[in-house]
Amino acid sequence: MGKVRTLPVIGLMAVLGLSLCAGTALAQDKEAAKDAAPKKMVLSGMSAGVLRVPEIAVWSCAGGQMAGCNVVAKLKHGTEITRYEKERARGLDWYRIEGGGAKGWVRDTFVEPPT
Repeated sequence: MGKVRTLPVIGLMAVLGLSLCAGTALAQDKEAAKDAAPKKMVLSGMSAGVLRVPEIAVWSCAGGQMAGCNVVAKLKHGTEITRYEKERARGLDWYRIEGGGAKGWVRDTFVEPPT
């Protein structure tokens, strides 16, 4: 009969660690893909039950003015949009959107599911 080879505990932990890391990466990839799928949403300028931003700026790129982007449109609170991928720029999350005759990027805080 052939010799059975065993892995030392450290080797086994490394194998399991790689397996766990790969599983975590796959879960993150699935979540990112789900988040990037086009989804019907609305723009909202509400904060604490008060309309604070009646018009939301749509930017040419994620990051807004500080990233050198330009305002390409202003859409009213409640405008129906299609939300696409999320991008992190200048420490903030942005969604690429299309709707109300505009295409561009808005801060994630202005995007909500329709009611």
